[in-house]
Amino acid sequence: MKGIFALFKGLWITLKHNIKNVAHNTFTVQYPDEKRDLPPRARWALRLQRHEDGLERCIACQLCAAICPSEAIYIEGGENPLNNPVSKGERYAAVWMWDAARCIYCGFCVEACPDEVIIMSDVYELATDSREKLIWDKDKLFVPVGVKPKQAWMGYYRRADELDGKPLQFPARLHEKEMEYAKQKGVEPKKFEEKKQFMFLEGEYEELIKKEIKT
Repeated sequence: MKGIFALFKGLWITLKHNIKNVAHNTFTVQYPDEKRDLPPRARWALRLQRHEDGLERCIACQLCAAICPSEAIYIEGGENPLNNPVSKGERYAAVWMWDAARCIYCGFCVEACPDEVIIMSDVYELATDSREKLIWDKDKLFVPVGVKPKQAWMGYYRRADELDGKPLQFPARLHEKEMEYAKQKGVEPKKFEEKKQFMFLEGEYEELIKKEIKT
């Protein structure tokens, strides 16, 4: 008898919520004519950012490919031509491919990227009729020229009150965090220096172009 009572109690709870939802109808979205607004940190399809002047941010360091647990990223680096630069580094990604079928959307690649090239977008409509179409190349991954870069990292150095839409300067931000930590603990802070192995100094790029033209 108790079992029958428990059964009808469960059915009544389900029916009650069903009637309430149907009466208010606040949850139904007429997809695909209507689409829900996703939260700012929605993590779906990868996109690659550009600098504000249109040059690619990727320097082909391949840290994202190395950290990817499902091996969904493939990159081939190339020497950046000074007379027709593709990026602002010594190298650029000649090939950048992402396999949406292999990706587990963990976001490790976003955190590993030193230049905040990779973002996880709100593009969630990935269904297709073949596996080949789930492999995105540079033409599909890079955002259009003119789209301003935005913040990508979600690590400990990202504070909610700093979400101003601009990418961080990674070495400077780490240095500030280390100074803050050392001050709290009363210890000597670690020393940071910004490496220029891949990024040129201000004005250095133009000088290299001039030298190449002369030679």
